[in-house]
Amino acid sequence: MTNKSQANQHQPNAHNFWKSLAIENDKSWLADAFYSNVFGVENIIRFNTSSKRDMEFQRADIDVQLQAWNRHANVSEKFRDVDYNDLYIELFSMFPKVKGWMSSSKATHLAYFFPNRMIWLDKTQLINAFEHFISPGISKQEINQLVENYPQKNASVRSTLILKEHAYSVRYIKAYNKTKTKSWDTIGVSIPFNAIENLGVKLQEFRL
Repeated sequence: MTNKSQANQHQPNAHNFWKSLAIENDKSWLADAFYSNVFGVENIIRFNTSSKRDMEFQRADIDVQLQAWNRHANVSEKFRDVDYNDLYIELFSMFPKVKGWMSSSKATHLAYFFPNRMIWLDKTQLINAFEHFISPGISKQEINQLVENYPQKNASVRSTLILKEHAYSVRYIKAYNKTKTKSWDTIGVSIPFNAIENLGVKLQEFRL
């Protein structure tokens, strides 16, 4: 599989990890309203505190549990402010030693929120597609160059990823995170939704 760079972009400012987490927590009430009004969920359990139980769920990439009709779904939530019609997959939460949420996720579903719509995905199907098709095609060379060329900066590089003999335009993204005590790079790749569907992942769209 071949990957060809097309363009580089970078932003000088560091990504504030705690501020970003706070913003996501603020958006959770919007998600809860959606689950109640559209899905008819009877009980919503969030794992957003620093308690031992909640931290265990967070490490498993489970943000919320939805309960209804004697069934439940363990859901990973992602919020994006701009809709580029693609799915961001975190490859490394702390490059290069700590892999991203795709590798550790125990969630059954992914709720992917944009300002005007939500994409609901079967997480088991997504993980299977990642392990068998996406991960083998990831360019370690381009990721290493991204880290080396843009130290202590946010950056991205456009590339081509071959999936099931089809070429798709993707973007590798590096977020430079900084707190008072440490700094690290988070690395991910954004893949068009049509590529995800062609890998056998079922997507459902709901307007917000």
